[in-house]
Amino acid sequence: MTTPAAPPRSRYVDGLWHRLHPATPLLRGGIGLVAVLIYVAGNLRERLVAWVFGLPDVSGDPVDEIGRHHLVGQASLVVLGVIVVGIGLFYVSWRNSEFRIDGDAVTVRYGVLLRRTRTAKLDRIQGVTIQRPLLARIVGAARVELDVAGQNANVRLEYLSNPAAEDLRRDVLVLASGRREEQRAPEEGVEAAVLAEPGRPVVRVTPGRAIGSVVLSETLVVLVIVAGVVIPVLGAFGMAAVATVSFVPLVIGSITVLIRRVGRNLRFSVESTADGVRVASGVVSTSTEALPPGRVHALRIEQPLLWRPLGWWRVSVNRAGHAAGRRNADSERSLAPVATTAEVLELLPLLVPDLADDPEVLMAGLVGRGDGQDFTPAPRRAAWLRPLAWRRTGFRLTRHSVLARGGLLHRELVVVPDARMQSVSLKQGPVERLLRVATVHPHVVGGPVSTRLRLVDVDRAQRLFLELEEIGAGARRSDVSHRWGDGGTAP
Repeated sequence: MTTPAAPPRSRYVDGLWHRLHPATPLLRGGIGLVAVLIYVAGNLRERLVAWVFGLPDVSGDPVDEIGRHHLVGQASLVVLGVIVVGIGLFYVSWRNSEFRIDGDAVTVRYGVLLRRTRTAKLDRIQGVTIQRPLLARIVGAARVELDVAGQNANVRLEYLSNPAAEDLRRDVLVLASGRREEQRAPEEGVEAAVLAEPGRPVVRVTPGRAIGSVVLSETLVVLVIVAGVVIPVLGAFGMAAVATVSFVPLVIGSITVLIRRVGRNLRFSVESTADGVRVASGVVSTSTEALPPGRVHALRIEQPLLWRPLGWWRVSVNRAGHAAGRRNADSERSLAPVATTAEVLELLPLLVPDLADDPEVLMAGLVGRGDGQDFTPAPRRAAWLRPLAWRRTGFRLTRHSVLARGGLLHRELVVVPDARMQSVSLKQGPVERLLRVATVHPHVVGGPVSTRLRLVDVDRAQRLFLELEEIGAGARRSDVSHRWGDGGTAP
């Protein structure tokens, strides 16, 4: 009989309510409100002075008018009163913002007139992200976001002190893992020290690699082609001015995106920890994300053509916490924006442990073609649909995953863990029926990764459809990855 999970030794996992960082009201919008009030007061200062002090007409500088009418004392009291009222409102807001952690969930409640409560069940948490915007870093605070499976289900704790944010992340991961009491260190504080240790580096994006990946990106290549070909051609027809005016906004927008991408990829790192992988990035504003085992629903490893001589790859994932509702720069970024082949081979087994069984199979998925390593390739007649990539298009079933590869110029390998398949469909369009091929689609949560197995021989596709239905149902029944510390077997 499995021993139930025991709460970790922490000041937060006690079932009591704890308050957030004292600067929370300012960081959550108070600074912006103060700036707006100062702007309004600056534009209406004459009228405000006349109204507050009952002066008939204030045509000169308000400060001079206050001094001329000997109202300095009253003005000081008014300013002091405004400050006291503002501090009082912020204090009331802070007193009514608190969180609680128990053995089942993390609950946050806030609001004065309108009380709101958000709850994140531990078994639904897909990851924990600590974000430190610039202003928060100045006061030593951080924002903790719990990525929860479901529509707009994420829970934010804005803000905590940096040590409190790290403690909370550790506690949530320990509770979500189901780690038993006897699995933890017997001495007080030992577990915290172990979990606080830095992880083992897996991916480190150097500045040169971050810049090079953008220089060799498709976006920049398109800009160069447009600038070097399209504009001169239009200029030959007397339309150079129109082309230039149209091109400038495109250049500005694209360069802004590329610069933002470089900044996001600087100091990007992925580390292996006892509770999954930890992803960190950012220079001015930083973000650190913990991705527990079993939270990856699908992953894609891709290699643009210009990256091939350098052996660089990009790794993207589908996750339940990022599938719905929230689409910002942090959630849309790749798990590894640019990684070497060696780093990819080390990272993928951490996300899908099944891939650690045979690295040769993984390499066949990344760069191979044909039926090597038991891949099932697309039939020769599929060349009518993909004349260049049909030899590389194929799939393979491993012990716990489905692998689908494709792309000749832009290589791609997609991995779908069996336990994450929600359903399976088989589709065949008119051209596919003519060529006797079909598309088998294992359905997972939404995200940047497409999980379709294309150009499968129709007879094999029908058998594969039934196989995946049976495999997925069995894998879901036996899946224990959501309690990875409970002595179960990882996916």
